[in-house]
Amino acid sequence: MNTASEMLLDLTTLQNHLASIVESSDDAIICKDLNGIIKSWNPGAQRIFGYTKEEAIGRHISMLAPPGRADEIPQILARIASGDRIDHYQTKRVTKDGRILSISLTVSPIRDCTGKIVGASKIARDVTHERRHSELQERLAAIVESSDDAIISKDLNGIIQTWNRGAERMFGYTSEEAVGRHISFIAAPERVQEIPRILARIARGERVDHYETRRRAKDGRILEISLTVSPIRDGTGKIIGASKIARDITDQMRYQKALRDANESLSRSNADLEQFTYCASHDLQEPLRMICSYSEMLKRKFAGKLGAEGDQYIDYVVTGISRMERLLRDLRAFTYASTSVNDELPEVDCNEVLSRTLDNLRANIDETGACVTHDPLPRVRVHEFQMEQLLQNLIANAIRYRSEQPPKIHVGVERSSEHWKFSVSDNGIGIDPQYSGQIFGIFKRLHSYADYPGTGMGLAICQRIVQRAGGSIWVESELGRGATFLFTLPAGDHASGGSSGEPPVHSAH
Repeated sequence: MNTASEMLLDLTTLQNHLASIVESSDDAIICKDLNGIIKSWNPGAQRIFGYTKEEAIGRHISMLAPPGRADEIPQILARIASGDRIDHYQTKRVTKDGRILSISLTVSPIRDCTGKIVGASKIARDVTHERRHSELQERLAAIVESSDDAIISKDLNGIIQTWNRGAERMFGYTSEEAVGRHISFIAAPERVQEIPRILARIARGERVDHYETRRRAKDGRILEISLTVSPIRDGTGKIIGASKIARDITDQMRYQKALRDANESLSRSNADLEQFTYCASHDLQEPLRMICSYSEMLKRKFAGKLGAEGDQYIDYVVTGISRMERLLRDLRAFTYASTSVNDELPEVDCNEVLSRTLDNLRANIDETGACVTHDPLPRVRVHEFQMEQLLQNLIANAIRYRSEQPPKIHVGVERSSEHWKFSVSDNGIGIDPQYSGQIFGIFKRLHSYADYPGTGMGLAICQRIVQRAGGSIWVESELGRGATFLFTLPAGDHASGGSSGEPPVHSAH
């Protein structure tokens, strides 16, 4: 009698212990019959799925299956009914509030005292966070493996722990050859001393960004490398190693050096060209001035004595010399506009520049009866002399290529988002649109020198000045309907430097 009582007491104690385990478990522990009707529902199930015990018991277990997973339930029940046990089955389940969880299921048969299977005991563990963490690790691992950069981890002693395929391609060593070795084995000889300094910075919690250095590949090649090194911390936040991303910038450094060399060569060529042009124009002007002087003396001394034909020949010489002087002057201006540097320029008041320009052209304005008006003009950053040259060339052309009527010329300006757009419009003979691009070429002319004297370099000089200042220039015109030359210059922070009201007028009247 005592023995039976003791056995009953032990059984009761065991049941109490099991009930306590079920009630305190963080996992969902659910019992159901072979039809799938829920018979028990522990607090862990309530925490995971959101349903209370009263809401769950008596309902079919399929209430937890999300769309697309309902077919799993009868399959699992069929396996349990045949006596199978299901271990760590990965699936999805839906909570009361509609969240989809990643679940690991273990399902076992429940038997009565005769051994007959009467139901199923299910332990469901929410592995959503673990699954997400695993997926993230897998994704990061895929990124690391597919990266063209070398991604290497090492401990604080510099011993390599991981070595991705990018590192294999870059340095030529396989993972098996590299892992376990000290990171200094890939340092260029003169860069070995960098390693302990970088590791010391990492140990202090610092990060090294885009550090340029040199490393040596397995075949002996020296590579130019950009390094980014970050601390690796364990779960407690303690720094236990370093993650290094190395990018091969050898080709980039080579291209940069080639570009620097080309720029230096171009600068030397520009300086040589400018010096040559200056010397050539200076040295040529001296004999030209002498020829001009003697030609003028011949013209005065022998005027009428050489006959009409002789006087005409002397005029040809004087005219040719004058044209050559203008050509040399424009050639020097073109070279200067092509080689000058426009960095850090002071602001120029375009109203003052235009006023000087019109003073320079006063004789032409008075002779032709030209009327020149202009908007209030802004301040811009450009060589002051070149701005004067630009306006003078455009206005002089407007006067030169006039129609039968007195020239009417207007200098306008308007502000766009980042530029000032200038315009010089006239009522002259106009330009056929098919030549609108050609006219800016050096020595390009649309008319004979006899009809319209000039060197054919004025607009080419204008284009060089505008382009060097960071703008562009173009023309809008039709034959017989005048022309408008437009050009842009970068806008600063200042508004128009002129006054408001009617545009100023400069004319012969």
